[in-house]
Amino acid sequence: MAERIVDSDLSLRGALADNPVNPCPEEIRSTLGLMEVVYWGFDAKEHIGQLVLAESVMADVDEFFKQALDMRFPIEKVVLASDPRYSWDDEKLMADNASSGFNYRLIAGTDRPSLHGRGLAFDINTRLNPYIRWERGKKIVRPTGAVWDKTKAGTLHADHPLVKLMEGFGWEWGGSWTKEGKGVIDYQHFEKHL
Repeated sequence: MAERIVDSDLSLRGALADNPVNPCPEEIRSTLGLMEVVYWGFDAKEHIGQLVLAESVMADVDEFFKQALDMRFPIEKVVLASDPRYSWDDEKLMADNASSGFNYRLIAGTDRPSLHGRGLAFDINTRLNPYIRWERGKKIVRPTGAVWDKTKAGTLHADHPLVKLMEGFGWEWGGSWTKEGKGVIDYQHFEKHL
């Protein structure tokens, strides 16, 4: 077997480093763990990446990546928000088609952490599976220029086996959201409410 390409290899300390602008409370940090995942890249090679997630959901996410590897579902890269290349910046992560998990932040307009901020959410292939919202009737796609085309490799859709797998584990897929319901569609996003 060919040697795997390492896309992320931060230490636990580096992985759990605080965002200096928005530090994570210890009661959340103490629930998090670092996991290594193996995945199939767009270069048709096996890669190793890392995710920080709540320890309570790691088994589900590990199964997601095992299934994705078995299917040869291509993933661009799996990296940490704390990686110096991204410095906790969602826009940089999305623009780079990066898959990631924990990123401490609050729900807009509240003092409550988001599910990403609690390690209970992860995103996959962000440029292929964009986040879409509507503002004053205008469609806004993030990252800029991203287009969702369910026929492209690395794209998720409602009937995709990986979406079905996670839904079977009790996860919610953001691609099932609607403009009329939540006001957003988030094809890249999986979250689990505990």
